[in-house]
Amino acid sequence: MSHTNKIGFLEVEAIEAENKHGGLSQFIGANKVFCFSLFLFLCFLISTLVSIAVSIMVTPAPAPSTKAIMQLSNSLNEIKVEQQMLIKNYQVFKKEHEKLEQHIRQSSDSALKSILMDQEVNFQSFLQVLIAGMRDLSSEIPNGADWYDDYRNQIITAQKHSVKRYTLLGMLKTDQLHNENETHQ
Repeated sequence: MSHTNKIGFLEVEAIEAENKHGGLSQFIGANKVFCFSLFLFLCFLISTLVSIAVSIMVTPAPAPSTKAIMQLSNSLNEIKVEQQMLIKNYQVFKKEHEKLEQHIRQSSDSALKSILMDQEVNFQSFLQVLIAGMRDLSSEIPNGADWYDDYRNQIITAQKHSVKRYTLLGMLKTDQLHNENETHQ
């Protein structure tokens, strides 16, 4: 196996060349304590893992206790009761909300009708004052009577339309118009 050479440094090179193929055996030979420690650690690790696996397989699954089942059952029943109460409360609140919306709609409709009726009364009063002012002005202007007659007829027509609107608003306020429309249909 080994070649003996007469020159010493060549002998070392021949031995090194011979051991190049056996690098692991050379490493183990040089680090025996480390390799033995690594072997013991791996054995310990494998035995620990096997022990844990066996204990997991052998240990039975814990059976649920009757006390825990009863607590879960009671909790489930309480949740169901609370859910039913919440559903009932939601329905009550929904009905109340609809009633309030309808009341607000009706009250705002009534308020709007009242405002419109007041505006029609004010418009009629304004037209009356306008007619009186035109009469006074027509007496001071030459040929004012013709001018007064033409514009007075237009204002009286506007005043009649305002009275009709006021009457319709009054009927809406008392729901007469709604009832008349239902009877006509």
